[in-house]
Amino acid sequence: MTRAVVIYESRTGNTARAAQLIGEAVRAAGAEVSVFPIENIGLKDLAEADVVFLGTWVDGLILLGHRPGGKGKLRKMPVIDGKRAAIFMSYAVHAGKALDRFADVAEERGAVVVARQLFRRDQPQVGVDDFVHNALAAVPAPNG
Repeated sequence: MTRAVVIYESRTGNTARAAQLIGEAVRAAGAEVSVFPIENIGLKDLAEADVVFLGTWVDGLILLGHRPGGKGKLRKMPVIDGKRAAIFMSYAVHAGKALDRFADVAEERGAVVVARQLFRRDQPQVGVDDFVHNALAAVPAPNG
């Protein structure tokens, strides 16, 4: 069985909501999943995960300066060398190039980014199923 972990950084609850929806969709797809805020990562779950869903929010001004929110915490999380990662961000109006910048942060931590998704904070459910499907499809079938 595929094992997944969802790790998120959330300031206002929007990314946390998206993370919970992702967790539910992963479970519905038949995988094992654990969901953690970045301050309380289950290290055993992370170590055993076949895929890591990693999320944060888009920080910056309405039309420019977009970047991953909580980047300092993201850079301090445990390394995820060689693990497949599906990254996601919640945003309000415009995300700019924040998702690309977030991919860079994930890759700095050793992730192999296999899926990316933006979720509007007022419609976090839109796109969850396709995002989860694409991420899980990038995970090799377990042996045995």
